[in-house]
Amino acid sequence: MPCTLKTYRLKGIVPVFLFGILPMLTAFAAAAQVSKYEIRFGNNVVGLLEVKQETAGSNRKLSIRSRVQSKLFSRMETDIHAEYRHNVLHAASMKRLNNGQETLTEKNEKGYSAVFRGDKNEKKDKKIHLPEQQITYCVSDLYFTEPRDIKKVYSETQGRMLDIQQLPDKTYALIMPEGKRNIYRYIKGRLVEVEINHQLGKAWFKLIENK
Repeated sequence: MPCTLKTYRLKGIVPVFLFGILPMLTAFAAAAQVSKYEIRFGNNVVGLLEVKQETAGSNRKLSIRSRVQSKLFSRMETDIHAEYRHNVLHAASMKRLNNGQETLTEKNEKGYSAVFRGDKNEKKDKKIHLPEQQITYCVSDLYFTEPRDIKKVYSETQGRMLDIQQLPDKTYALIMPEGKRNIYRYIKGRLVEVEINHQLGKAWFKLIENK
């Protein structure tokens, strides 16, 4: 009799696991989106850029991991993170691992604050106030959502709002503070290429993997 009862309980647990827990695990797995881009300068591949978006309920986290190491450039390693709650940016950060420079952004009652650390020209941290009450789109979002009808984009690196302009053929120009334009190209809503206009010349991020 005890064995029969135990067997019955086990039989009852199995459907609960299959139809209850497993779908939940599948949903969590599907909530992460990862894309990889090779970084090219001229005809040379000089690095890799990986972007990731994780969603859990009303929270959304974005991350960009950029690694450049070649004979053409000195080693450059950059990590960018952005955290949204109910589609409003609450915190963001940019850190250059090779030189320790950081930009930290945080939402507060009066808007946002951005703190710049590690700048060789500054003896102490530089802090600025951003009057925007709600930031709903930042540069990291460009890798996951085509910026239709978006006019301003928050830069986690620059710690400021940047203009973005829609161009023909599903391309968008992000206007940098010095006036240069970085071009983002989309196919069926998916970012496939970024053209970076750097002072050393043009570089490209080209999509090589999307999950």
